[in-house]
Amino acid sequence: MFDTVLHALATAAASLVCVPVVIRALAGSQVLDIPNERSSHTRPVPRGGGIGMLVPWAAGMIILWAAGGLPFSGFPLALAVGVFGLAVIGFADDVHDLKPLFRLLLEGALVAACLALSGLRVEVLSVPGFEVTLGMAGWLAAWLFVVGFTNMFNFMDGINGIAGFQTLIGAGGLALMAAHLGDPVLALPMALLAGGAVGFLRYNFPRASVFMGDVGSLPIGFALSMAVLRTHTGGGASSGLPLWLPVLFILPFLFDATYTLVNRALKGRNPFHAHRSHVYQRLTVSGWAHVRVTIIYAVFMAMCAAGAFAAHAWPDWGFEIFWGLFAVALGWTVTTVTRVRAFMTDRSLS
Repeated sequence: MFDTVLHALATAAASLVCVPVVIRALAGSQVLDIPNERSSHTRPVPRGGGIGMLVPWAAGMIILWAAGGLPFSGFPLALAVGVFGLAVIGFADDVHDLKPLFRLLLEGALVAACLALSGLRVEVLSVPGFEVTLGMAGWLAAWLFVVGFTNMFNFMDGINGIAGFQTLIGAGGLALMAAHLGDPVLALPMALLAGGAVGFLRYNFPRASVFMGDVGSLPIGFALSMAVLRTHTGGGASSGLPLWLPVLFILPFLFDATYTLVNRALKGRNPFHAHRSHVYQRLTVSGWAHVRVTIIYAVFMAMCAAGAFAAHAWPDWGFEIFWGLFAVALGWTVTTVTRVRAFMTDRSLS
């Protein structure tokens, strides 16, 4: 556990140095996010700050490999290949705006290769009170989960701090869980990722000097979803957990993005077109400050992480913990949608 925390602190210190260097380089190269009608900001801001998180992460992984702290195979290698590949795809998208279908095809092929390299899959699709064994379909389920959450994380990166906190709390929680279970192969990469989020948040919240960009959001979404699968079928000391338990570490993003995609699909709207209908975006549209929305989401992220540890410590309470957190997410969503509809009606009548 001590090694996990120490690695997180070292990466946090490195990212605090690296991120401002990246900001200056992005600004000098005019890699900027220009405001448009869907934007939550009003001035050009450098886009690509995720590089400042990933460079210390990569350096930490190389040091661990050189020191023999991680095997250069299996899960760590698949994680590194995926993170690097998606960072390249994401940076190309930040700079050149790739066609969505072309980007998705690249992501899908890369994820398939990484899953094959790692051997990760979904053996049992479960929530407390219900489960189904997937067999060979578990490979497809794993691919859909990783590709889906990789893009969900990207969709959710829309206001200051929200993606940084999900990285910090999600990766940090997974690192501590893995360390507790004696799985350094998962704990150390997640600790490095959580540490990198600290330096990024320093320059992204509450006021943004840089945005994460696709170069950060795509590989981070990939890394978190792969970590969730590692605790399910990764073969390490942390494997064998029911899938729903590690999912709690990413539930806030997963729930918001899933609700939004399903809601748009049911209303006949293309769920993959740019929009501002995520739950957190509805709140900012109705006048809530970014800081307020992000803090609320961060509190819920912390609640979900605590719930994951509680469910592991007291498995007999897993049903109540999972469905209780799900009910909080659902109630929050219904309340938000109702509030925003009332706000828009009042504004149209005024």
